[in-house]
Amino acid sequence: MDVDVDAALADLATEVLPHLNAEYEDSLVFTARILAGRRTARAARMTALDRRGVELVVVDDEGEHRERLEYDAPIDDPSEVTAQLFGLVVRARELSGEDGTTSAERVMAEMAGIRTYLAVVTAVEDVHPHLRRITFSGGDLASFSPVGPDTFLYVLLPPPGRSELTIDRSFSWEQVGAMPEEERPVGAYYTVRAWRPERAELDMLFVLHGDSGPASAWAQRARPGDPVALWGPRSSYHPPARTDWYLLVADETGLPAAANILESLPEGTVARVFAEVDNETERQELPTAPSFAVTWLYRRGAPAGTTTLLPDAVRSMAWPGGTPYVWGGGESRAMTAVRRYVRREIGLPREAVSLVAYWRHASGAGDTDDLDDEDDL
Repeated sequence: MDVDVDAALADLATEVLPHLNAEYEDSLVFTARILAGRRTARAARMTALDRRGVELVVVDDEGEHRERLEYDAPIDDPSEVTAQLFGLVVRARELSGEDGTTSAERVMAEMAGIRTYLAVVTAVEDVHPHLRRITFSGGDLASFSPVGPDTFLYVLLPPPGRSELTIDRSFSWEQVGAMPEEERPVGAYYTVRAWRPERAELDMLFVLHGDSGPASAWAQRARPGDPVALWGPRSSYHPPARTDWYLLVADETGLPAAANILESLPEGTVARVFAEVDNETERQELPTAPSFAVTWLYRRGAPAGTTTLLPDAVRSMAWPGGTPYVWGGGESRAMTAVRRYVRREIGLPREAVSLVAYWRHASGAGDTDDLDDEDDL
């Protein structure tokens, strides 16, 4: 078990450390000031994480220092990483006696208010052989409301081999660690493609890739009447008010959100879209407008998550002036590569970029069906 956890965490670190350092530096500086005693820290970056803690490089008035922060308890499952990282920030806040919030604390506050909705499958439709539209409805959804054009929910499903949910509307992620493994729900994040409030009904698009992940396996067999729980809603789309054009970057998993974003833009808004699918028959319908430019990128049989089509397309684009907002959803390493380019080489500020790891290829950390939102710290 130890070897598996250590290996999984090493893989996970290669994927998430660039994002943590880019998006949560204020939280890292805060924890370094309080937990490492570097009171004049002005910069910090995480260089490693393992079962017992994290390692940081901290810059303060005396120079650069290497520090180690220990979790409250060793990690026995890679899924515990987020809770332990949050725990470091919480501990620092309690010890500091200071007012204020960091970026990580704002995410924690958002997550604390998230609900769990119970619903059932009411319709299943194949858009093409590898994409299925599933409609959900139910009494709990009568009080649901989207929070942005990229609104996403965690679809919580019965444990493998079970047909009934093992959770109810009181579910929270804190419960998962205490549940027996055979009782734990499985699932993944999915975007709400359509919401019909008059019917309390929503649609999601599921990419089908066999039984390689629990959500894909479930979606291939989904039938009307199947129970689900939906945890959310959440959003990662927050363009600054001064934005004057948009760059959207997505593979199959991110295209539903990209379509919603395009639909939400005022008439005449300039948007550039790079959309990756396997071939022409697997395109998803996107809104069209004279100010939208969509470039389709085709893998031509290469497995999803194994190409560099999206980051290569962004790098080769003639970068216009103005004030852009870059949003993306897709495979983790592709999103990381795009993020590094637009932040480091183009020089966009943090608030102008939201590139979300919707899933990770099997050769990286995590399961290919785990839509891991990187804004979760």
